[in-house]
Amino acid sequence: MSLPSSEIFVPRFRDECLLSRGTEVRDLLRVREETVLYVQPCTSERGKLMANIELRSGETECIDSGTLCALLEIHRRRFSELKCSQNLGVAKLMWKGREISIFKNGKIKIQRALNREEIIRVANSVARLIWGAELCEICGQPALNCASGACGKCVQEERVSIELDELPNAELLRQSQINLQLARKAAPDEAERLLNMARYQALFFTIEAPRKEDAVPGLVLLAEALQSGVPPKS
Repeated sequence: MSLPSSEIFVPRFRDECLLSRGTEVRDLLRVREETVLYVQPCTSERGKLMANIELRSGETECIDSGTLCALLEIHRRRFSELKCSQNLGVAKLMWKGREISIFKNGKIKIQRALNREEIIRVANSVARLIWGAELCEICGQPALNCASGACGKCVQEERVSIELDELPNAELLRQSQINLQLARKAAPDEAERLLNMARYQALFFTIEAPRKEDAVPGLVLLAEALQSGVPPKS
């Protein structure tokens, strides 16, 4: 097996595409202060803070429920609890001791946080985690379809070269590439295991990348891994 190149090529996306704009909570706060509403919980939760976050204003559906549940399933090993309903468009999970609810209208509730700084950190991680499920305003499809080019509207002809060594946590992306490559030649059961690992590594890279620009290759690779073989089990 040949090792992945230290250089990868990803599509260039239109400026208005969700993959170019990102879904960073810190960026949203600069535009709209009411993005985050802090709530002091009851006395039984004294010392803890709750917050309601709006990725978009209004009640319009902006998250694809099926893709949301698939992404959470990929990252399940990081949660102590997870429930996700495609029909209701609601997910509830416990992540790093924080209770998190995600709704298809783009609202996120974070409970049991220590302070406002932690809420913003957790909110940014959640937004990255579900980025691929959020609907792009150009094509109306989940951002993962933009990443794969399947939406047919967001990808430009030009491709961008990225040096893996210049990306933080690049080893996650390399390992994802290797597992994806191995899966294509493996027996069905082993291929499924390798694909699940490749998906997890690509998504983990996307969440951990310090900037949204650095995170995009993770979503592109995740989209490729999801198109290969069977979908993640729910």
